[in-house]
Parts: sequence; C-alpha cells; structure tokens
Amino acid sequence: MKTLALVTAFPPGSGSLNEYALHLANAFARRSDLDRIIILADKMDEPLPELDLNPKIEVRRVWTFNDMLSVHKITKAIDICKPDNVLFNLQTASFGDKEIPAALGLLAPALTQLKGHGTGVLMHNLIDAVDLAQTNLANQKLRQKIVELAGTLITKLMLKAGYMSVTLDSFHEILTSKYNAKNAFMVPHGSFPIASTLQTYRLSERSNRIVTMGKFGTYKKLERLIFAIQNINKTRSEEDKISLIIGGSDHPATPGYLEGLAKMFKSDDAIKFHGYVAEEDVEGFFKQARLAVFDYDSTTGSSGVLHQAAIYGTPPVYPMMGDFIDVTEREGLSGFHYTPLDQDSLEQSIEQGLSKAKTAQSMADNNLDVSKGVTMDTVSAAQLRLMRRVSQGRFLKMRASDKKAVLLMNKMA
Repeated sequence: MKTLALVTAFPPGSGSLNEYALHLANAFARRSDLDRIIILADKMDEPLPELDLNPKIEVRRVWTFNDMLSVHKITKAIDICKPDNVLFNLQTASFGDKEIPAALGLLAPALTQLKGHGTGVLMHNLIDAVDLAQTNLANQKLRQKIVELAGTLITKLMLKAGYMSVTLDSFHEILTSKYNAKNAFMVPHGSFPIASTLQTYRLSERSNRIVTMGKFGTYKKLERLIFAIQNINKTRSEEDKISLIIGGSDHPATPGYLEGLAKMFKSDDAIKFHGYVAEEDVEGFFKQARLAVFDYDSTTGSSGVLHQAAIYGTPPVYPMMGDFIDVTEREGLSGFHYTPLDQDSLEQSIEQGLSKAKTAQSMADNNLDVSKGVTMDTVSAAQLRLMRRVSQGRFLKMRASDKKAVLLMNKMA
C-alpha cells in the first residue's frame, strides 16, 4: 500500500474527532510503507491556514457538516485521488447534527467499498450504546424510536465496508451479537503523543486548577460541576481556592449554552471559560491542572479527553458508568470515581483528588505508563494490517479476551 485516503474532520477545523485524526495521520506519515496520506476533510466555516504537516500528508477539504450531498462529494473525491485504501474516522454525528445529513454521510464507507476501494471504518461510538433518554431527545419518545431504528439500519450498512473497528470491547460485543458481524474488530483508542517523550509536572508543582473539556449542553453539562466547585471553595481560604477551567464549545444541538453559563457565573472568578482549545494549546491546558473532571449524564464512546488527561499526567475524576468502566478496566487507566449524577459524590471525589496527594500522583504515574503501551503508532499499524487483509479478501479473527487483544495490537506494531 502506497496511498491512503483518510476521511475525517481535521484541524484547524473544530469538527468532532479532528484532534484524533491529526495524531492518527501523523502516525501513518511516520511509516515507511506509506508514501502518501490524503486527508478528505470537512470544510471550515471561516477559512484558516492549514497546519504545517509532514510532507507526506495532503489535506483536501471536500465535504461540509450538515450537507446532504457530503456522501456524493466524498465518494467523488475518492474516485479522483485513487488511493490504495480508504479509512473513515467517524462517530455517529460526524457528518451532521441533523438526522438526515448525519445518516446519509454514514453511507459513504459502504458506497466506497461497493465502488471497489478497500475500505475500513474506525468507529468511535454506536447508536446502540447511547442512552437516547439522556440526550437532546430526552422527551421525544417517537424520535428516539426512529433514531434507534435508523441507527440499526445505518450500522448494518456500515458493516458492508471492508471492516469496522471500534475502540471498546462493549461495542465489539454489540456488533458481533446483535449484527452477527464477521468483519468487526476492537482496536484500542491509543494515546496521542508518544507519552515517553513528554515532560510533565509533578502534581505538587501545579496550581489549584481543575479542568474539563468537551462539547457541552447535551449529556455533558456543567451546572453540577460548577456548583460542586463553588461548594468546595466555601470551605477554603482565598489562597487555597480552586479554579475550574472549562475548555471546549457548545454541542451543535445546544447553541448558546456556554455563553449563557458564562453570564450566569460571571461574578465568580474561580469559574473560567477558556473556549475551544486548539491543538497546540492542549498540552498546556492539561499540564497545569491537578485534576481533569468528567461529569457526564451518559457516555457515547471511548473518551479522547480521558486519554489526553492520562498522557499529561492529570488524574481524572469520572462517573462509574458505561464506557468509563469499560475503558478503565480494559486499558488499566485509573482515577477518582463517583456516583453518576450525584453532586455530593462528585464533590467528595474532587476533594479526595486534591487531598490525597500520594494517591493522585500514583494514578498520574500509572496512567502515563499505560499511555506508553498503546500509542497511535500501534493503532496505525493495526488499521493498516486490517486494510491489507481487506485488500487480500480475508479478515483477522477477533481475539477471545482482553489480554489477547493487547497482544494482538503489540504484534501489529
């Protein structure tokens, strides 16, 4: 294989999975068996200079978020660039936050395979694993049912691609049990930079800063976390008060959410709204913080932000639910956890993270060590091997246990 096309959101655009795509593309570019990586990316609302990338990487912006013609534009661009293989880096809302353009975009992998291009899908979530009652469809039972049925159909069609890889064992179980998929594989999420090359600060050298990052307003809300920080600060002196740095943007379904919160809490100097965190600012965002908090009402996949916190030595605070349990048990990441949706439990967990210095540092060190094990180079090797098997007309057999999965990934590296 000489040329790989990667269909994905890509920075400096701010679409979902754009940072993941950058690190994956860089990992592909480091390989000697690839000469060219063509990124078929999303168009930006406002044109920005493209990143300074490895000369192997070429970015072509061909599709638009919420455009019902994205699938046509993507398949046409693939026909033009004639890659040896195509990899789609996706989640369910990659192509839109409206049901029809989102669903139509997800048809692209099957159509690409049908047109004769060896195609793989790296899927970060599944509709089947989302609790729709905790999303913006909370009080819309009919729409929930429609989305569930459409999600099942779309997943079946996506499995018509050469293969689909997912980042969690629970997702793989869904694909094999519900869909009887023979071309579904679990490939770990991977850590972004190579953790062994990073210089991180000890927690004792960091300020009383807590961070959170994401697209907020649906199942990721901030009120409970903000109230928790305010309650904790009531018991602290001025010099010991903690600050909460909120990085990220509104979820497309809840425009204006962060602006409204910023106005509501403008008098509290401890609550700071950072806005979107550009790729070059991510390291500094986490390396100065003592904790990274994840307060979700539900989960929809392996958290890239959780892995970012891990590689920068920032212990996470997360609810014991769904994918957080899956990721931490499978990958060995550790952190302070609390009862989901419970503000008192969240406060206690944050207090523990700040007061139990030795425990927190041990978690940070553990997560750094874990991050060195499955890097993006490991992930890129696994994806390329799967794509070669697609080109050869055969598939790897899925391993039977978590340990075998890790061994398989290491062999692929």
